Amino acid sequence: MIRFEKKEHLKILIFISDLIRKISKGDRTKRISKKIEFLLKKEAKNKKKISIVDFGCGSMEISKKIQHNKFIKKIAGVDIFKSKFKYKKLEYFQYKKIKDLKKFKCDVILLVDVLHHIGVNESFKLLKKLSKYSKLIIIKDHFEHGQISRQLLRFVDFYANYAYGVVIPKIYYSEKTWIKTIKLSKLKQLYFEKNFQQHDGLFNLILNKKHHFISVLKK
Repeated sequence: MIRFEKKEHLKILIFISDLIRKISKGDRTKRISKKIEFLLKKEAKNKKKISIVDFGCGSMEISKKIQHNKFIKKIAGVDIFKSKFKYKKLEYFQYKKIKDLKKFKCDVILLVDVLHHIGVNESFKLLKKLSKYSKLIIIKDHFEHGQISRQLLRFVDFYANYAYGVVIPKIYYSEKTWIKTIKLSKLKQLYFEKNFQQHDGLFNLILNKKHHFISVLKK
């Protein structure tokens, strides 16, 4: 997935990575965006329109796919990269401090494959902080299943992020550590889906659905 402010010497690496994804049906955004749309519609039933913060948004590929929905008022993408990106309902903001989220007055925060980079044992702290600015948090993340599974996730994470300097975690969630994270965050889980199929084709064979889960947390 291409992010903002690409360095010249990394363009060829990013091009090759995106080409492999396209040939191998490795686009994760299609299935994830459809699931997020489904979950957002439930929240939108009680409101005419909802505002969203896409936290750790990258190049906002997920947000671009869902922004056409009439029940979405606006989406603010937040990440550490410098950029001036604005398109219809979408606007990008460089992340500086968590308190800056107050100005967005959002109904939902999205965390798509972000939490594991924060750290499995530390991510509850971020969830607690984010819950001050939104009552609903939609999360997509990974489960590991033993050492081989863990190293496979690390390899795929490295492949997806090596061109961007993103820290690769040493461990990922298990169902047990995810339950612990929810308890420590003092949030309630409204929806949980494990074995979420993210990819098709070759990428699904490499990293199948047992490695992915969806969760909706509420304050």
